[in-house]
Amino acid sequence: MGELITAEFRKILTTKLWWALMIPALVVSFADAFGWAALATSVADRLNDNELIRDFDVPIDQISWSVLALTRGVNMATIFPMVFGALGIASELRNRTITTTFLTGATRGAVLTAKAVTYVIWGLIYGVVISLLVSAGVSAGSSSNYLPDGEQWFLILLAGILSCVLWTLVGLGVGALMGSTTGAVVLLLVYALIIGPFGEVVIAGVTNAPHLAGILPNGSANGLTGSTAASLLSDQIKTMVLDRGGVIRDQDAINNLEEGVRVVAGAPGAFSLWISGLIFLGWTALLFGLGLWRNAKRDIT
Repeated sequence: MGELITAEFRKILTTKLWWALMIPALVVSFADAFGWAALATSVADRLNDNELIRDFDVPIDQISWSVLALTRGVNMATIFPMVFGALGIASELRNRTITTTFLTGATRGAVLTAKAVTYVIWGLIYGVVISLLVSAGVSAGSSSNYLPDGEQWFLILLAGILSCVLWTLVGLGVGALMGSTTGAVVLLLVYALIIGPFGEVVIAGVTNAPHLAGILPNGSANGLTGSTAASLLSDQIKTMVLDRGGVIRDQDAINNLEEGVRVVAGAPGAFSLWISGLIFLGWTALLFGLGLWRNAKRDIT
């Protein structure tokens, strides 16, 4: 198994794909995080200067609004490990090198397992690098008083790294299932950038079951980071209210606040972190499993 994993790494490192996708991933991670952080800072500053808000004694300038930028930056950048995964097996099928790969391996199962392990590691690499650039973008674009503390920062980035790993495996499974690089990449990008986000907003906004959006692949994936940010912000606000001698009588208001933050974070209708994670893990297992099953049975002659 170790030799098969080494062979998979050699295949990846001797091509331009890994860095051709890594470079734009870094640019998008930094730019998107910077833009959202700057926007959050601008809006929060305006609210903090508003006399009506001051009369309500709301500590706008003590809330970690930049967690939203962390979430947005990570979610946008996950398209790159997704595409990287989609080309993993599909490119071998297109170039017909899959025949040699299967014939030189002990069994097809061993080869596919080695690919799975390899792309999990690459998903982690992409996740860590994306997290570093998103962190740099947020730090550069946000006012220091809106930055999250270390624990908040770590939790969101950890959720983001997990999202990158799972999107890599989703891409690998879809590419293996379709057997077409163009078809797999186009399908995944159209869903992740257009159908998923807009469909979830419609479902969450016009139906009586907004959590249906959180059951979909994109909704549950965004829920990993979006629900984490929403929970952190709502907990922070509740703590501030209690520290100032206030009393929280309306739990519905807190729930509405948390749902509103999820919408701003790009995860309308999402469940909590752990439920979103389990749902997206289920989608990953389904698509990845179907892809591997298809290639375990595929005619390679």
